[in-house]
Amino acid sequence: MNQVVITGIGCVTPIGNNAREFSASLKKGIVGVSKISRSQQEPPIEGKAFQIHNFSAPKYAMILDPFIQYILAATEEALEDSGLNPSAMDLTRLGIAVSSSKGGMRTFERFYGRFQKNKSAILGARVYANFIPNIAAQWIARHWKVTGPAKPAVAACATGLYAVMEGIRMIEQDETDYCIAGAGDASLTQLMLAGYRNMRALAKDEMRPYDLNRSGFLVGEGAGIVILEKLESAKARDAKIYGMVSAHAYGFEVSHPISFSLDGDGLERCLKKLLQQAKITPSEIDYLSLHGTATKQGDLYETKQIKSAFGKEAYKIPMSATKSLVGHMLGASGVVEIITCLIAMRDGFIPPTANLKTPDPECDLDYTPGVSKIKKVNLTCSISMGFGGHLGGILISK
Repeated sequence: MNQVVITGIGCVTPIGNNAREFSASLKKGIVGVSKISRSQQEPPIEGKAFQIHNFSAPKYAMILDPFIQYILAATEEALEDSGLNPSAMDLTRLGIAVSSSKGGMRTFERFYGRFQKNKSAILGARVYANFIPNIAAQWIARHWKVTGPAKPAVAACATGLYAVMEGIRMIEQDETDYCIAGAGDASLTQLMLAGYRNMRALAKDEMRPYDLNRSGFLVGEGAGIVILEKLESAKARDAKIYGMVSAHAYGFEVSHPISFSLDGDGLERCLKKLLQQAKITPSEIDYLSLHGTATKQGDLYETKQIKSAFGKEAYKIPMSATKSLVGHMLGASGVVEIITCLIAMRDGFIPPTANLKTPDPECDLDYTPGVSKIKKVNLTCSISMGFGGHLGGILISK
């Protein structure tokens, strides 16, 4: 089975429109929350969110939905960072594993009323070409003329991680030599926020993961893309290697559509599978990137499962919930958190968890509250959890 490495990263986030800006803000613990602002073509929304600001879409993507624009910008950055030139590659050996948890919700919101008044086939086609969650893969393939396999994955808030894992499997199984992998979301709309409010998942004021006064998440937007490659290929072209995939695993809980039962064991089994695959002990993990949505039960479930999987060693692992800095980027979260792990390894620090001031006694692990800390990081783990019971984890080493 082929060994997979990551040789390029790109992102668009509420605390940086590229990986360089994101890295600097991550280390400083910048929180990207603001009052929701909208264009004149979109209905106003009250409240706070983690939005993208001062973003310039690629010229060829100006009429596309924001989630596609973010993905294309992040793909451009990741390809350039990797040193790969698609025009000089065998494009039948370049795969795509890029998706979204929601698709073009802002396009849907913007044009739904107009379509109801005038059921134009042209307008319907425009909405469709910007709406379905897998459509960004099509736009990537068209722009870079990629003819290799494409495997978009949709798994709610675990979509970003699942997309990367599907890309890894494509290379492991020798379906491709390289893969563009990741996800994006731009679903800050009236419909989606109404749904989250009805679920009682939205925060009343701020995101406070693992804090006694936590009340939920705030929505974030953006995208993350990584370039996956065979280890032998990366070595042959003397590429910069951010990290090597040591293990990856799927998990599942069937207890409830939008929450995880404290009596379940899905994440515990997933984490134990990672340890078995990589043949390591929990003490070897230098940084754990948490799902950390600041929901009452979600944080308790995640903490309990980590303790069950890692035992006493769980208390010694530095970890953090960086959604408190960038918001819940939904489908993009999992891949942006993988990028966070890569940056932590490269730059030697543990990112912080913002707004953790009054720890919940039942959430008693090392969440790195408030301020990042310097630490040599050689092995990282990232966890994602999604509505519908989807779970996943990945181990990445230097």
